[in-house]
Amino acid sequence: MPLTIRRLASALSLAIFLAAVVPPAGAAPGLEEILVAHPALTFGDIPYFIARENGFYRDEGFQVKDIIIRGGVTASQALQAGSVQFTLALGTGARAALSGMTIKAITVFCDKPYHFLYARPDLGVRSAKDLKGKRVAVTSLGSTTYYAARKVVQHLGLDPDRDVSILSVGDIWPALAGGSVEAGMGMVRIAFVGDALQIPMSGLVTSEKLLRERPDYVRSFIKATHKGLKYFLDNKSESIAMLSRVTPMEPEVARTTYDFYRTIMTKDGIPSDRALADDFEITRQMLKKEGQAFTRAQAEQKMYDFALLKDVIKSAR
Repeated sequence: MPLTIRRLASALSLAIFLAAVVPPAGAAPGLEEILVAHPALTFGDIPYFIARENGFYRDEGFQVKDIIIRGGVTASQALQAGSVQFTLALGTGARAALSGMTIKAITVFCDKPYHFLYARPDLGVRSAKDLKGKRVAVTSLGSTTYYAARKVVQHLGLDPDRDVSILSVGDIWPALAGGSVEAGMGMVRIAFVGDALQIPMSGLVTSEKLLRERPDYVRSFIKATHKGLKYFLDNKSESIAMLSRVTPMEPEVARTTYDFYRTIMTKDGIPSDRALADDFEITRQMLKKEGQAFTRAQAEQKMYDFALLKDVIKSAR
């Protein structure tokens, strides 16, 4: 495993542990407490953490409390039930809206995947052509990683149904390290998923109930988050320092992380048309297996609502 990736994985594990066992105190006088569900801590959510650490939410009268809820589906269910006000489970949350949940994605941080396809050179995979006849690990069949893997394999000139075996392994790292698969997320980099596929990967999701009953409340939260996104894009040195505070890492790793994430961040919280088109293609394949069918326009209407974000962007000009 490359040293940089090992350090990033270790730092992220530490951040998840700290967030889970060190909950913040109750809301300060005059501030309204907001519960934000995290299915996992990812660097793709850094605009949120910047907004929190810089006091942008406090400026809007909020005190945010981070709740670790393992799994995007569970986080979406908590949002649907009103147990939390927002989640950062963007991919799962947006697609849950097509399965009957009344929730919507309202801001997108990254509209390209932050995944790479890696392989084991000692098992015979040193380049893309070596993937033929090999096993590729994904978290589960039908997951985003499954469809992303298929897209990457096609992008590399191979047939995902005939040239490789895509296996569901749950946790990809142990499967790759143990040799039960030759490719997945580790060792030698074969391809950047974002070269083959662009999809909204991180951002804010809230309930239709809040959007309908408290639009000013949601707009204020979006405003603070949008400030965090713009701060990340416009302030490199300060954002690198923030990365190191939120998730302890060495300066070189922080700089590399910042430079990479800046290339996959949206400029204003609205994903590109390419990202929405690719996302619909994956969603369409998922829904086909469930016997459902939507047009792209119908799917996006259920999954996304950027009206308040557009108001915030307009007001900021």
